[in-house]
Amino acid sequence: MGLHTVNRALLLLVVFVGCQVGRPPPAAGPFKVHQVIASSAEPGLKDALKSGLGQALTARGVLDAGGQAINVAVLRADSSPSAVGPNSQMHTARLQVSVQSGSRSAQFSSERSYSVIDPVQGAAARAAAFDALAHQLMRDGVMWLSNAPQGIQP
Repeated sequence: MGLHTVNRALLLLVVFVGCQVGRPPPAAGPFKVHQVIASSAEPGLKDALKSGLGQALTARGVLDAGGQAINVAVLRADSSPSAVGPNSQMHTARLQVSVQSGSRSAQFSSERSYSVIDPVQGAAARAAAFDALAHQLMRDGVMWLSNAPQGIQP
């Protein structure tokens, strides 16, 4: 083995060890759904968040009844008209939540557009938009919880 090969191997070892020394291990779970606070008047939002959180934890394999508690609070849930078309209106639903587990917490937010043709269809479209937002944000929250090192805030 030549000196050049030894130098490369040593450099790779130093880089690998150096990158691993200063990073705390991720908190990969297990977790459990604890409390979901949704003071919003949006019907079904609390259930959608609980369901989304449970599904996200299950999908990542970190759901356990004895795990660390995850609390979710709705910070904002609203919708407003955003555009007008010839036969319908476009509305935008916005959802912002706080996810907390132990000493770590983070906020996640997203928005989704939906069309309103009449009041009945509009109510169903709004509910579907908030359901999709809740599930998306819970997936984001679980991804963060299972990959972010302990003690690191976003």
